[in-house]
Amino acid sequence: MLLNAQSGPRWYYNIDENNLAASGNDVVAYHSDDKAVAGSKSFQSIYKEVVYQFTTEANQAVFEKDPEKYLPAFGGWCTYIMGIDEAGGFPPTRLKSDPQNFKIINGKLYFFAKSPRQDFKQIFEAGDQEAVLTRANKFWESRVRFGEMYDGLPPGLNPMARMENLDWVPFLGRWDANASWWLDTAGVNKSAFTGDWTIAYGYDGYGVEDDFLGTPLSYAGTTNGPAIRGYDVVNKEWHMTYIPINQPRSATWLMTAKFVGVGHLEGQMETTDMNGNMILQKIVFKTKTEDSFEWSAHWSWDNGKTWKENTGLVSAKRHH
Repeated sequence: MLLNAQSGPRWYYNIDENNLAASGNDVVAYHSDDKAVAGSKSFQSIYKEVVYQFTTEANQAVFEKDPEKYLPAFGGWCTYIMGIDEAGGFPPTRLKSDPQNFKIINGKLYFFAKSPRQDFKQIFEAGDQEAVLTRANKFWESRVRFGEMYDGLPPGLNPMARMENLDWVPFLGRWDANASWWLDTAGVNKSAFTGDWTIAYGYDGYGVEDDFLGTPLSYAGTTNGPAIRGYDVVNKEWHMTYIPINQPRSATWLMTAKFVGVGHLEGQMETTDMNGNMILQKIVFKTKTEDSFEWSAHWSWDNGKTWKENTGLVSAKRHH
């Protein structure tokens, strides 16, 4: 179940399931009254698909005259965590803020998270504020770029998941697959088979899970199995674990990969060929059209100096 799943194109903002910002507090009152004051449904404005509520008609009019002036920075997320220094081992992320915990800097509203153990506003005030804001601006710009790639929250994606998961959107769905695989080191003999491949967001929408079921089922026992894909926020790469069904443990794949373009993923891993020799295997996902993509494997026996191309090849077309 996805909790507080935002419904509009600004789903990646810190808003509730009704697209309401600042927990319904009056964003103008933060400036005029220097405190959080609950707004009213009677005085409500929508700006860039986000709902803002106000205490009075006058405050609503002030907002509508210059909305950008009163918008919470960074979509309303915790300013400090948006701009945290990665050198400390913790990457920036979208952390829900406490709308009671805020600061006005040069006429801009900033929110901060707060817990019984930590007040990120205090940590922010005790450090290099300018550096935090610079990093937060850069990180938020990257979130906006991701958010504008697609119209609305993709089915199955948790709104609090890393937005890098959006790179998988072109591959989501059910696919009819035609595959071939080398049975020797020269590609003289090949195994050809078909499959039913489903790729979707899994684990409550925080990662990607896909299942390949070879067909006919009599053959599926040696080709199918799930793959779990998660984003490494520290090294900024994808980790994939393929879990084979009815195969030796050596058939398990552990791969790191990166998206090098929209609909284009490349990764590498060490494995063995059919003779037990160590090889470097490169895996490529690449979209061909909106309804088709190609998966390919390439082998190297000399640590990537030369490659045998398309030792494994899957042509996938969207299932209808």
